[in-house]
This record gives sequence, structure tokens and C-alpha cells, in this order.
Amino acid sequence: MPALRWCIVAALLASLAATTVCVAQPAQERKSADIQVWAIRATTKNKEISPELRDLAEKLKKEFKFTGFKLEQRSSGNAAIGKAYSTSLPGGYRANVTPKSNDGRRVQLQVEVFHGKDRKLNATVTVRSGQFQLFGGLSLDGGDQLILAVSGR
Repeated sequence: MPALRWCIVAALLASLAATTVCVAQPAQERKSADIQVWAIRATTKNKEISPELRDLAEKLKKEFKFTGFKLEQRSSGNAAIGKAYSTSLPGGYRANVTPKSNDGRRVQLQVEVFHGKDRKLNATVTVRSGQFQLFGGLSLDGGDQLILAVSGR
């Protein structure tokens, strides 16, 4: 009987050690990231919210003092780590989104927005894979603003 107990204890310890090794392994670094850039027109002229923005509506209302949010443009692509994904935006803006790292759970992104040759935004953020980070303060016609929702996966 004592030999059986030692076998069970040894098996449990081996199982625990294997579990600990699996948990302790770092996430594997990826060589690229899938990028999404949503261009949102924020206004005080109405209270309409594009259906695609329903999940972001509360966050938009909390972070920005606007009542209406219209999805103007959606663009996506893949970029290698250290290489920019570039897209044109409404109002003559252009965004460059450069993944700096991607471990599958979190993606570090450098987000730059230009209007002509003038850089209007330069920020580096770390987001959970697939979640949007909001950026605002870009002027559009009629007192509206351009808000970017950027994510990486």
C-alpha cells in the first residue's frame, strides 16, 4: 500500500510540475499584426450613433463631449513588426499604425496621424488583442471632430 501512495504522490507532483511549466512559458512573439483603423465623425448636431459603434458608444460618450458618432470609414490590413500600415482618413488626414510588438494577447502600436506634412498625433499604446484604443482631437468641418478607433491582433 505505501508503494501505491508514493506512485500517486509522484504522479501528482509530475502533473503539477508540467502544469507549472506550461503556465510559466511566455507567449510567443509574433512577426506581424492585423490592424484595424476606424474613422469616426463626432458631432453635437445630432444624437445618432452608427450601428457598428454600439459596443463603443458608452466609451465614446464618456471620453468625448459629443452626442453623435458616425462611422465614416473602416480600413484594415496586416503589418510586420516595425513596419507601418498606412491609410487615408476623412478631412485630408492620414494614419500610420506601426506594430512594435505582438505576443498574441497584447499588441503595442505606434499611432501617427498627419495632415499634409504636419504630424498631429504621435502616441504609442499597448492594447489587448482585438480591443480598440480611441484617439481624438482632430478637427473636421462644421465643428465636428475625427476620432480614431485603432486595434491590433
